[in-house]
Amino acid sequence: MNKRKIIIFSVSFGNGHNQVSKVLLSHLRTKNFEVEIIDTFDAINKLFHKVVLDNYLRLLRYRPSVWGKLYQYSEENPNSIFLKQFNAFLTNKLFQILQEKEADTIITTHPIATTMLANVIRKKQLPLKLYALLTDFAVHPMSVHNEVDGYFIASEHLRYYSNVYKQNAQLFYSTGIPTPREDIDQYSKQELRRRLHLDENLKTVLVAGGGVGLAKFTKILSGLESYNEQLQIICVTGENRRAKGKMDKLKSKHKLRILGFTNLFMEYLKASDVIISKAGGVTMSEALVCETPVLIFQPLPGQEEQNSQFLMNYGAAIKAEIVEEIPVLLERIIFNPHYHSIMTENAKKLKISNSAKQISEIIYNDTFIRQRTNA
Repeated sequence: MNKRKIIIFSVSFGNGHNQVSKVLLSHLRTKNFEVEIIDTFDAINKLFHKVVLDNYLRLLRYRPSVWGKLYQYSEENPNSIFLKQFNAFLTNKLFQILQEKEADTIITTHPIATTMLANVIRKKQLPLKLYALLTDFAVHPMSVHNEVDGYFIASEHLRYYSNVYKQNAQLFYSTGIPTPREDIDQYSKQELRRRLHLDENLKTVLVAGGGVGLAKFTKILSGLESYNEQLQIICVTGENRRAKGKMDKLKSKHKLRILGFTNLFMEYLKASDVIISKAGGVTMSEALVCETPVLIFQPLPGQEEQNSQFLMNYGAAIKAEIVEEIPVLLERIIFNPHYHSIMTENAKKLKISNSAKQISEIIYNDTFIRQRTNA
């Protein structure tokens, strides 16, 4: 059997897209594929990539409402003249990359990458397979193109988007979002607490803000200080060194563990009774896989608001609108066994295990099995 070349086009907007790409890469290689990950903007131009990424993060930190408006504009005008010009500017460079790499199949993990690659395939009439892996609990219109051969979506409850966008429903695969620890089910909460040297008897709260650490850590912990009973609080600040520095100096009545970026995030998540977080798609998927209830606080406008609404609709998350609501809602989640079990059960219904394995098998079947059948 000949090896086939797959390129996964990621985008460094946060850590989630790159993490998903790496998980998928390892599974695809077991299927006899040659696989490479390319950071889309970085490959086009390193300076361009830095400018785009820096401004994106600056918007999220200081002007999230502006980001929300831009996101809404891209949803309502996916084929705007501005976006078409932006794509045209990048088409030739991406075409050169595809020619150099001689790939058979492309997988994208961000709507912008999907739009750009679909544009290249259409304009240059390339005989490539294109798959869109969606890392949120919604389907952005920039992910939807006639050139896409399959959509890997976060939940079967999103299949209705095939009707919204007038696409073939058979192209929408309910695989879930790949997570790095797909074997996490084999460990119990108590076992992980022992392994992580956590107090097994304290109620445990994980506070996280994604790989770049955009959560309002100080505000959340100040809200938890009003809580009478001692808690065990794990703060994962990701790559946000400034936030970690602040947290390291913090005095609290609670038992604190402050972490930067960690490869044990899912272990801490499974060991916790609840996670307080924004609503990034990858983090929310990890919470579902770990069957850990979610308390959402200040999700970013756009995709995170959509993610939070989805999880709330299906009872796996609740949202605190203001910091004063956090201890009230926390009381309900972790000290009301009935309510906690309902949220856990709802997460269990939504979770999809072995996502990367499912995606790899679909692509393998499309590449080798169906090709053999049609020959």
